[in-house]
Amino acid sequence: MKKLTFLVVCTLLLSTLNAQQPMDFDKVVVPEGSRARTFEDYLVQLAWMNNPANKTFDEEIKIANEEVSIQKWKWTDDLDALFNYNESHFIQDFRPEVLGDTNPNTLFTIYPRFNLGARIKLSTLINNPKERRKAEHEVKIVKLERDQEKLAIRAKTLERYQSYLLSNEILLTRKQAEEDSYQTYLLIKEKFRRGDAELDDHNSASTSYYNAKEKFISAKSDVKVAVIQLEEMIGIPFADALKYGPKDKKKSSKNGSK
Repeated sequence: MKKLTFLVVCTLLLSTLNAQQPMDFDKVVVPEGSRARTFEDYLVQLAWMNNPANKTFDEEIKIANEEVSIQKWKWTDDLDALFNYNESHFIQDFRPEVLGDTNPNTLFTIYPRFNLGARIKLSTLINNPKERRKAEHEVKIVKLERDQEKLAIRAKTLERYQSYLLSNEILLTRKQAEEDSYQTYLLIKEKFRRGDAELDDHNSASTSYYNAKEKFISAKSDVKVAVIQLEEMIGIPFADALKYGPKDKKKSSKNGSK
């Protein structure tokens, strides 16, 4: 009993640790240049790569990084360099008889002749690190917005792909129903010709067939619309995605692509 309890506790702890792990956004959208393992991941990758609006995130990140670099050296704008060249000569003896004497032995020079210095505002030293951290936070915000967009792109792409799969399954069902109703119609028509069926039976079979045919045509249209909506996301013909993507889902997809 104690061993069982220990195993349960360990399982719960491992589950908690796994739940606390940060999301890997390389799994949400497979990076460009990497091979998607599933057909769904391939569609999401295409949707992200071929959406021009998503490339604005890369440009915004570049701008934000440039701002970090600017803020890193912004303090130099308030840095003042001081320079002084000292050529002041003082007379050692201020007696009247030596005033005006230019003999270098009776004069001396203040050293150092060159004075260098720098001055900067105290507020700059205090505020500049804050401005730099603010710019770094802007980079993080843009990256978070990009990750949020990845989640939205994945959800939207997979939703449209599922709509396509559903419309494809409905098409197959409608096709079978149309074929069955057509065979029934032909059978009743032949019986009616031989006098073995009433006019109402003939009309009922005819109506059922044309209703089934209408639903089949509507289902074909739904599949085409679903493909168009999916292609709007992935940016390439769906037939090309089936051709070049992973093989795992192609069998179920090809039925409706013919």
